Amino acid sequence: MKGTRRLAAIVFADVVGFSRLMAEDEDGTLASLRAHRAAIDPVMLNHGGRIVKTTGDGILVEFPSASAAVSASAEAQQLMQDRNSGLMQSRRMQFRIGVNLAEVLADDTGDVYGDGVNVAARVEAAADPGGVALTAAVREAVRGKVDVTLVDDGLHELKNIPEPVRLWKVGGSDGRDHTRHAGERLIGVVAVLPFENMSRDPEEDYFADGITEDLITALSHAPFLGVVARNSTYAYRGTSKDVRTIARELDATHVVEGSVRKAGDRVRVTAQLIDAETGRHVWAERYDRDLIDIFDLQDELVDAIAARLRPAVWDAAAETSTTKPQRSLNAWDLYLQGMHEYNKHSNDGFLAGAELFTKSLEVDPSFAVAAAGLASCWLMLAINGWRGEGVDPWAMGFETVDRAYELDNNHPDVLAAVAATAAVRGEIERGLRAAKRAVEVNPQAFMGHHMLGAVLNAAGRPAEAIEALTAAWRLGRHEPFRYDIANDLAWAHYMLESYDAALAWGQQALETNPRYLQSHLALAATLGQLGRAEEATPHVAAILEARPNFSVARYRTRIIYSGEDRKDRIVEGLVKAGLAE
Repeated sequence: MKGTRRLAAIVFADVVGFSRLMAEDEDGTLASLRAHRAAIDPVMLNHGGRIVKTTGDGILVEFPSASAAVSASAEAQQLMQDRNSGLMQSRRMQFRIGVNLAEVLADDTGDVYGDGVNVAARVEAAADPGGVALTAAVREAVRGKVDVTLVDDGLHELKNIPEPVRLWKVGGSDGRDHTRHAGERLIGVVAVLPFENMSRDPEEDYFADGITEDLITALSHAPFLGVVARNSTYAYRGTSKDVRTIARELDATHVVEGSVRKAGDRVRVTAQLIDAETGRHVWAERYDRDLIDIFDLQDELVDAIAARLRPAVWDAAAETSTTKPQRSLNAWDLYLQGMHEYNKHSNDGFLAGAELFTKSLEVDPSFAVAAAGLASCWLMLAINGWRGEGVDPWAMGFETVDRAYELDNNHPDVLAAVAATAAVRGEIERGLRAAKRAVEVNPQAFMGHHMLGAVLNAAGRPAEAIEALTAAWRLGRHEPFRYDIANDLAWAHYMLESYDAALAWGQQALETNPRYLQSHLALAATLGQLGRAEEATPHVAAILEARPNFSVARYRTRIIYSGEDRKDRIVEGLVKAGLAE
């Protein structure tokens, strides 16, 4: 064999317990391996590694320097730790990695041979699951050149190696943060498979493709939701592979599949969301529509599917977190449970949510979204008039939202919380900047549009507020706080003296949440302005039941809308409804 000799750093990695995994689930294990390799290989390449060959579950990589090999190995294991933390136990996979520095013989095909390669493979077998082991030669070469902790693991008897070999193990990171903060953890990764054209005419494929592509685009803007790229999912068009296998190959936690059937002037679209781990159908729906304008119909269907899909994935993630043992809870789990309590939209829920968000921040003080959730709990308690002994919810909310902004000034949830707080504080321009930025960051998130509308309302720009709030209403059709959007729309129309529209939106809000005090206020004022005080009586009663000492004068001081004339108009309506000044 003709070849050349050179000094090289050799990395050998393989999967822990691969034979057992294959025996349990051959297709699933291979799919998971492909997905993890797709993540690890770029790490190796970014450090100058050359992937020499793969041997089943093993991978052999040659590096030009020992420091590059160790850095890449440490980063790859950190990446795997991060990936595994978001997967069900049955889908987790661990690698062992061994590193050696020695002279190798390279042939014309690019393969490498020699004792140096054999030693790397034996060193790998001595590494801990999820760990990196390296020879003394590597340790000497990287001393002072890589920011990792190396721990002397003593002499090891390695298979087919005549003399004992001293090994060192990587015991720390390479100094760079390769993990996501808890706030950046995804609640799921969705693969939208090409929708099947069930019509007889193959020329109708474009309609099914349009639904698929638009759905991918819509979902890609959802916070905490990863979406597999179009080219990856279209590779499975017409495949007979099991959905769970496809999901593993695409590294997805959920799969969307569906079909489109056109017949004359009617179209039927079906869609279903599948849990990739269990194969269970999380959600399914059928849409029958008239085919008047194909593009408007396409937009409507995509919006409907996307709106249903996001909460379904979120609920599945929240359900999983609540069943975990207390000892295994992390900041993300606590955040999900906090959101579950917050979504009850009750004082008890806000208090429970505040406690969970606080615990989340104790685990990860840099978790900006948990801080935003905590601020929202305090502000909702303040708006509802809750008073705890020695606790000022307004002050707590203001303080926490500022903390969230310091941690992350570009997250849509944080920006939305900043916008809401700024409106309460009368910082209109800051609120507008934050809300507009939230919409730019995630145009599909209802909260950004909602806060933009709320701040525009406070700024005395109700016509613009209605536009933003209408967008929020459309995007948030399955959100638990949708009644708050309706309430803001009621007040925006009230300010334009469009009292019939204000009445309609106020009633819409109460249909969703009959106990929402702000909607009773909006309806009472609206009916007062319409000269229908008698109809306002139940709303006045609800206000007084919730706030026995309610006075219009005191309420006026809490109105966040700018302009004395606007405050006067609200007061006027409430007095006409029968509330005492």
